[in-house]
Amino acid sequence: MFCPSQNAPSLLVGFIAAPAVAASVTVSFANDDGTTQEWTFADATNMATTGDMSVPYTFDQEAGVLCADIPEQGELCATFDGAAQAVGESAGYTHSTGGTGTATITAIAE
Repeated sequence: MFCPSQNAPSLLVGFIAAPAVAASVTVSFANDDGTTQEWTFADATNMATTGDMSVPYTFDQEAGVLCADIPEQGELCATFDGAAQAVGESAGYTHSTGGTGTATITAIAE
């Protein structure tokens, strides 16, 4: 996604093609600047959470674009260049601030 530091079922299909029964997907975003953040995306609420921050997100399945409205930063988006389907699988991304990185699924909860 989009790491705010720079930066599932129907959740993130196109990047994450997780089973339709998944309730949440946790993804580690490793930015090209050396920073890493882990985010959990809840399908039922369309909320993304890292640490004590939760923000709404959207995902355009056809374009492979994930966006979230980050406090004090505004909308940040990530465009994925591939799909991941299981824990341990990765896909590259480019975020709206110009950086790139690799997103890896670290957990899928049902």
